[in-house]
Amino acid sequence: MGKQRDTQLTGTFGDSIFYKSGGSYLVRAKGNTGRQAKEAKLQAGILGKASAISAKLRTAFTTLLPEPKNRRLMYRLNNVLQRWLRTVPVDFPDQVNEIPLLRGFSFHEDDVLGGMFYAAMPVKRTVDGNLSLQVPALNSANPISPLPFTGEIRLKLIAVSCNLVDPAITNSTELLSVITYTGIPIEAQEIILPIQTKAGYLSVVAVSVNEQIAGIVGAMYN
Repeated sequence: MGKQRDTQLTGTFGDSIFYKSGGSYLVRAKGNTGRQAKEAKLQAGILGKASAISAKLRTAFTTLLPEPKNRRLMYRLNNVLQRWLRTVPVDFPDQVNEIPLLRGFSFHEDDVLGGMFYAAMPVKRTVDGNLSLQVPALNSANPISPLPFTGEIRLKLIAVSCNLVDPAITNSTELLSVITYTGIPIEAQEIILPIQTKAGYLSVVAVSVNEQIAGIVGAMYN
């Protein structure tokens, strides 16, 4: 804001607004309110969509969550989804087979073990569009060390497919895989998840290991 010199104008001229206030004639630059409003609307849309997708994912993953109503978990997942949505995925028609922001997300706030499992069990897309979890070979005395091992490895898997435009359109599937291990090496194996990846959908796979640790092992788009 500045005083007019040798003028007593009122009105808008170009990028400047001339006006009278308190007996003085002043001038200020025109605010870019249109752009600000557009940016604010865009950010509000991202926040709302992230919250809607987060709610659908958390509902689908309820049986894997140590505290389904934990608000800190909600805020953490909302934040990750906001960051991903700001990359404007809807503008890219190509298939995205890995979303690093989501892969490795732990449902336990202080998780010091999960990263090992998440890295060891990648999620892939099959040729017919289904999802598959890759289980590594088992060939050690305690294949899930440092977790305690009782001779069984129970993998509870949940896959969710959520429409990015309308998160209310969400499908999920759940299955339990029990691997009995007696010390005889077991080759790596693939677990097919009967849920289709589709254009415009975010697909997320989460797994728990022996009900002691759980998190997202893979996410893809389109």
